[in-house]
Amino acid sequence: MGDEIRNAIEGGTYHGPVLQGREIQYHHHHHAAARTRVPRQLASEPDVFVDRHPVFAELERAAAGRAARSTPLIVALTGLGGMGKTATALRWLHRLRRHFPGGQLQADMSPHGHLRPLDPHSVLQGFVQELGTRADERPAGQAALEAHYRSLTAHAPLLVLLDDVVNVGQVRPLLPAHPGSVVVVTSRMPLTALKGRYPSMLALTLGSLDREASAELFRAVAGEDAVPGAAALESVLAACGGYPLAVRIAAARAGELHGLGEDPAELARELGDHRTRLEALEVDDLSVPQVLGAVHLSLADGPAALYRALGAHPTPEFSRDLVTWLAGNDTDTRTLVRERVLEPAGEGRVRMHRLVHDHARSVADGRAPVDRILEWYLRRAAAVERLVSDRWRYGPVFTGPGEEAGGAGFTDAEALDAFEPDRANAVAAARLAHDLGRYAMAWQLAEALRGFFFRRKYHPDWIEVCELGLKAAAACGDDLAVARMHYELAFAHADRGDAADAGTAGHHYREALRLASAAGHARTESSALEGLGLLALREGAPEDAAEHFRRAARALDGLDHPRGRALLTFHLGRAHAAGHRHQEAAELLLRARRMFAELPGRPDRFNEAKSLWHHARARLRADRPDEALPSLDEAVTLIAACGAPKEQADILLDRGDLLATQGNRPKAETDWRQALTLYEQALSASAESARGRLL
Repeated sequence: MGDEIRNAIEGGTYHGPVLQGREIQYHHHHHAAARTRVPRQLASEPDVFVDRHPVFAELERAAAGRAARSTPLIVALTGLGGMGKTATALRWLHRLRRHFPGGQLQADMSPHGHLRPLDPHSVLQGFVQELGTRADERPAGQAALEAHYRSLTAHAPLLVLLDDVVNVGQVRPLLPAHPGSVVVVTSRMPLTALKGRYPSMLALTLGSLDREASAELFRAVAGEDAVPGAAALESVLAACGGYPLAVRIAAARAGELHGLGEDPAELARELGDHRTRLEALEVDDLSVPQVLGAVHLSLADGPAALYRALGAHPTPEFSRDLVTWLAGNDTDTRTLVRERVLEPAGEGRVRMHRLVHDHARSVADGRAPVDRILEWYLRRAAAVERLVSDRWRYGPVFTGPGEEAGGAGFTDAEALDAFEPDRANAVAAARLAHDLGRYAMAWQLAEALRGFFFRRKYHPDWIEVCELGLKAAAACGDDLAVARMHYELAFAHADRGDAADAGTAGHHYREALRLASAAGHARTESSALEGLGLLALREGAPEDAAEHFRRAARALDGLDHPRGRALLTFHLGRAHAAGHRHQEAAELLLRARRMFAELPGRPDRFNEAKSLWHHARARLRADRPDEALPSLDEAVTLIAACGAPKEQADILLDRGDLLATQGNRPKAETDWRQALTLYEQALSASAESARGRLL
């Protein structure tokens, strides 16, 4: 990258060329005058500068304590290229310069890119010359030259700007001797070793601008007449993501469009599409792709390959575990964090700036990274699914040994909580798998995500993933997969239970039954009949429901499927309760509870709790509240660790109602309040019912 281009973009919020110190020429004077020369190497102060108020507050506090220091104040400004490090440094140093009679020195420490950092010895030679030492008078050796530099800088405080430092070895030889001096170092990397050597160093990281600062910068550069309408401006600023260089370029382009008599709002369309966004952020010698391309090219092979692999991810934010999985090690991950390509995004999470991710996508390598990413989400979802349910599932991901869903000893709720940050990414992965023709991955993701979505009630996401899975299974030509996807889609609609959902669920259950019967797959046939029975139960037809459940049980004849039999016993008990066969209902529901508790491998606490809850409801219908309360108490205890806020709230609401009828209003209100909180967490319409009880 040429020096002129690089100097124009590094400041981010700085508009106009930056002259580096090595480009400034002085006329040589006679020997005596040279020894007293005060350098004035600082480049021009940015004419447009916004925000960075917290950074300047830190800088001012550090400068205020300068008089008490025994060594120069070192300030490290770090951040991604184009974030405005140089502009911030120049803005602050120009404020200080009148207080520094020793003058100012400035050097670009990597003018040819990060892979070719400048030797500090050559910079030192230029510095001592600017301080008045002729070339023929310079000491020859490195140590002697450093000592001479310290002598020249010992008499008056001066400012030093070392721009775009790559390693800490570039800094130490260039530190002036006067303790009142200030040295500002800019770098993409955190320079941790420099902090270790100089503990009093002030280290500040520059991140993205907020919305208000971005708008201020845009208006200042574009000119008020060139600012598009409110909606278009919001779209442009959102696309820039607070990246100062991008905001400046977008603003310059808006001004150009306005000057040509065109609508600046056209920018919003270009920037709104990731396929054209990077191209839209180039104007003359300012270029986001060029800056980010230089970042990519400066990376070693391993981190560069990881950078490209992350470009294949459907979103710019992800688990650090995924990054390590893609890299095969954590070293490359740490490198990208050090280089500010990745930034922390909460516990165990990292993110790329949106434009960095766009660039990484533009240089991504083939299909291999996509397959690895999809495999990670599929395996992770399958691990959670195995933990929360022992139900039978179809797909290669479920045929081998399972992985732990977050670690041994985790409860259902803990495993579901651990997966929560990846919910949106898992949905995006399902879309990506379908759109790129990884059809087997797409329908297996729908199967694997069922337990998470069922417990957490994210119905729109759940239904979308199942619809994608159904299309993908059909594209695979796997009839059993198609049957399973019809079943999963029916289950999701039935669980949501909106007005139109019953009809949609019934259609998909019947399709699942037809295809499973044709394929001779008894488990899926039984599951579809079970679903039709649940719909009949909801529609107030308990006898029809019971017949569906009995047919579902017969379909399992000859199969070792204890969980399926336990579920059908539970459902049949509910059907009998709805048909006022109270004693039979109570016996079946308690039997189902025992069957869930005695399942091979581990008990199913979730369905144990539901069996007890419905047993309590059946006892209340039979006017036996004394037998209902113990079942509700035990159900509340069991459901608490299952990570199912909707069902937990349902049980608490019923227990509160029973306590209220028994005259225990304080305990009833405690249950109702907890139920309200859980309903709100699950975004359930039942929250209004709980809220009404508390009025």
